[in-house]
Amino acid sequence: MKKLILIILAICAFALPPVKKITYNGYISKITYNNTYLIAGLENGTIVIKDFKTFKNIGTITLPKIHDFMGDLISMPIYSLDISPDNKHLMILAEGEDAKRELFIYDFNSKKLDHIFTTKETLMKGTYIGDNKIFFALLSDEALLYDLKNNKNIYRTQVGNYVFSTYAVNKNKTLAVFGDESGALKVVDIKTGKKLKELKGFNKDKTLSCDIEKNLAINGSSDMRVAVYDINSGYSKLTLKVKFLPYGATISPDLSKFAVQYNEKNDIAIYSMYNKLLFVLNGHTMALNGIKFLNNDTIISFSPAEILIWKLK
Repeated sequence: MKKLILIILAICAFALPPVKKITYNGYISKITYNNTYLIAGLENGTIVIKDFKTFKNIGTITLPKIHDFMGDLISMPIYSLDISPDNKHLMILAEGEDAKRELFIYDFNSKKLDHIFTTKETLMKGTYIGDNKIFFALLSDEALLYDLKNNKNIYRTQVGNYVFSTYAVNKNKTLAVFGDESGALKVVDIKTGKKLKELKGFNKDKTLSCDIEKNLAINGSSDMRVAVYDINSGYSKLTLKVKFLPYGATISPDLSKFAVQYNEKNDIAIYSMYNKLLFVLNGHTMALNGIKFLNNDTIISFSPAEILIWKLK
């Protein structure tokens, strides 16, 4: 009976193609964007800056080469990109020599790339929290808030006891949901680094994707389970088992629906918060690296091969 219901829902759902496809001359590693810029970091060490409205190239950054273990020159792996709230700077977290982390800040006006620091710490992801602070996650499941103006750590705290996988930050940048190999999401107060609670129960394996909108958080884990949790209560609002590893998951700003990669064809399924399948988005040629609602009816998603933009009609 359950299979029959799923078949009926799939038939009733609308299949939508993307309205925009953006490709590059190399595989996409990381992206960041706002109303002004769409920025992609490529595996060849190049960062391409586009105008988000026209999608025309307006700038390129080339990171220095580094040596691999054989002594050959290779491109710097890009771990994280983020645009400052004042729209003046781009944060670039990359891997340097001997697997050390390198932090660069690019000035959009002067087009100058400044090297901020080199560290042995395994920083994996960074997000601007204000124009002069960056929130980092470490592979060791730690959170770190760094003061760019004074070149020092504000705090460094242990969030979990596993290996970090990914995090998401809410719109006003007060909370983060931390994912790791445990499958539980840790809710972190960004100002203090304090862990407020854990969102757990349905997801039993490594978090592959997560998102936070207002009082809801979504967790897609490697056991092919997706759950939407109420942050206030700590309990799951709904649960879903998908057909493939959920490499992308996101919640709409109005909390009416969520999106997730749900099969091996790299399709994206859009569900209502009542678990009704609304749309199926077809177009990705490789497994996703991320999905995000730009607004209630527009989605951006990316894989190593392309960035796609979708309109839900």
